Amino acid sequence: MQRYRLIMRFLSADLIFPIETQPIPNGILVVGPQGKIIDILTENDENAPDSGKVETFKGALCPGFINAHCHLELSHMKGLVPERTGLPSFIMQIVSRRHENAEQKMEAIRLADEEMWANGIEAVGDICNTADTLESKLNSRLRYHSFVEVFSFDSSKAQQVLAEGLLVAKTYAENGLKATVVPHAPYSVSEELFDGIRQHQAKFPGTISIHNQETESENEMFRSGSGELVELFKKFGEDFSDFNPKFNSSLNYHLHQLPKQVNSILVHNTMTRREEFEEVNEQNENLFWCACPNANMYIENRIPNVPMWLETQSRVCVGTDSLASNHQLSVFDELKLIQEHHQSLGVQQLLKMATINGAKALGMENEKGSFRKGKLPGVVLLKNLDSLSTDLSQISVQRIV
Repeated sequence: MQRYRLIMRFLSADLIFPIETQPIPNGILVVGPQGKIIDILTENDENAPDSGKVETFKGALCPGFINAHCHLELSHMKGLVPERTGLPSFIMQIVSRRHENAEQKMEAIRLADEEMWANGIEAVGDICNTADTLESKLNSRLRYHSFVEVFSFDSSKAQQVLAEGLLVAKTYAENGLKATVVPHAPYSVSEELFDGIRQHQAKFPGTISIHNQETESENEMFRSGSGELVELFKKFGEDFSDFNPKFNSSLNYHLHQLPKQVNSILVHNTMTRREEFEEVNEQNENLFWCACPNANMYIENRIPNVPMWLETQSRVCVGTDSLASNHQLSVFDELKLIQEHHQSLGVQQLLKMATINGAKALGMENEKGSFRKGKLPGVVLLKNLDSLSTDLSQISVQRIV
């Protein structure tokens, strides 16, 4: 006990999930100022403090969650978009209605940020089209990586679109916030725009995020040059006259255009085939696959086949997507839905996806995602979770640190 100062907190629970090592029954987490992990003790450790100094919780303690995919600036659109109408219809709704409730936008962003904190989220990979979330991020307790997405399938617009995205990213960077310019999705980014992103990455490398294979019409576009997405983007004025649909899938179109020297987060992947997972994991060791099951249900009434992802040795992380396509921003609720549909997945597997994998994807693994000495990962209580085989449906989250 002599080695610890009085300002330390000693936190114990039925289980402690360090994440990178095995769970510790009745362990003690030693937490210092600002939430730094000082030590992790077993129940009978000679350095364990007197029981009167230990805060004991019923349930399990785990690191704060990593929300690897969010659209904070769409928070004012909660409840505006009808459910289960398919991705093309969803995109049309977002484009046509994103300025509704505009007077509530900044407050909705602030409240969404606070909701994530209360739900045990520690860091966020946030998709941006503007700098509207800047003020909230500067005042947030969360750590953000802002992905400034650019899009146009018209090759003649590539330089202009990239320049506009770089200006937004510069605004975040000048305020001390990490930001990278990223492609929106294969169906909305021309080869010329991919080239521009890749050239910028060569000088200023940073994590990439891209929406991938969220609907069958996305693959149809690259196989035949037709389908609902093509018709939708033609309505938006996109020019497909130079497009040659010679690909097996949208992944086949864009994967080789992603820079391999940085992490790339592929988001959704509900239409990705097993052989594609196997092939691309061999080609690019810096890929992460992000599951957003509540958004997939909201938009397309689909659930990602996460067990198959894991069987192909994929590194899986978890995102909430936006309040335009979700009823809440809770990574733990995403885990509940995954487990509901895939009961073979254990608690430890699910927590790894929601913590250290997301931290690695965002390049934050030295600070977030696991209990390790010197890290600042946050501490979350999973109330009444006392077994590795627990059904998560009745478990709730409480932030402790």
